[in-house]
Amino acid sequence: MARALDLITFSVTVALSAYLGPVLLSHLISKDVIHHHLTNFNLSFLPTPLQSLLQSPQTTDKTCPKHTYTTHLISLDPLLIYIPNFVSQSESQSLIDLSTPLLEPSPIVSRGADSAGSQARTSWSAPLPSDSHLVNCILSRSSSFLGTLLSPGRDEMGPAQVVRYTDSQKFDLHTDWFSRPRITDEDRETGRRRLYNRVATFFVVLQSNVTEGSGETWFPKVRPITPQAGEGDEVWREHEDGGLAFRPVPGNAIFWVNLLANGTGDARTAHAGLPVKGGVKTGMNIWPRVFFGPDA
Repeated sequence: MARALDLITFSVTVALSAYLGPVLLSHLISKDVIHHHLTNFNLSFLPTPLQSLLQSPQTTDKTCPKHTYTTHLISLDPLLIYIPNFVSQSESQSLIDLSTPLLEPSPIVSRGADSAGSQARTSWSAPLPSDSHLVNCILSRSSSFLGTLLSPGRDEMGPAQVVRYTDSQKFDLHTDWFSRPRITDEDRETGRRRLYNRVATFFVVLQSNVTEGSGETWFPKVRPITPQAGEGDEVWREHEDGGLAFRPVPGNAIFWVNLLANGTGDARTAHAGLPVKGGVKTGMNIWPRVFFGPDA
């Protein structure tokens, strides 16, 4: 299936380039999207300008653009921070374009392993490619936000994941930390003796045109430290069953710490993606990992 999508992307890109020209096309289609799907094709028969567009650049500036955001402290214990403008509109669209061909039914963790098809989680999701410059810039931004929460050389940001909810889709109450810490596939293959858990979560809203009052992220055990400032622009509300429900605002993120000081999971971080009514909600999960064990 992935190979077929690569071929479709290749054919469409060549056709559009012939019609629009490579320069204009580069403004319409994210290069991260093109590069991800076309890395296995021989492009030598194409005109040089088109080859330049389709091939991964070798000498381009790989620095991440400067980006500013603000923070709102919602809860101290557990720590939960709201982050307006964590990603830009153009970054959001590029991440959506990059992930859409990769979406599959979302898995859940059951008995230490991932399994799909559960009625508790009915969304679609996809891991974002680790070779994407944009994805790495977002991960770098997230890492900077964490400060000293991760130990350099031991802990990792982990992969980013896009998740999409359409009409009636949802994710019932759950926690992001593992009751039984996990081992990466690479460590399992090499015999490296270390395990990891998700120390924190960034949930970033990339897109939302859902019916008002639906698609919220609900934390039933979180209480605000202060009343919400301002009227008419509220990002959270007090849920009728307790806790706080955050409405999906594109570009904004919620950050929270999953683990207690002793390394065990904090049950107060349980949350749910409430059902979407009409429209689409697309978000991105980032789960920084802390490692432990003899080879950590």
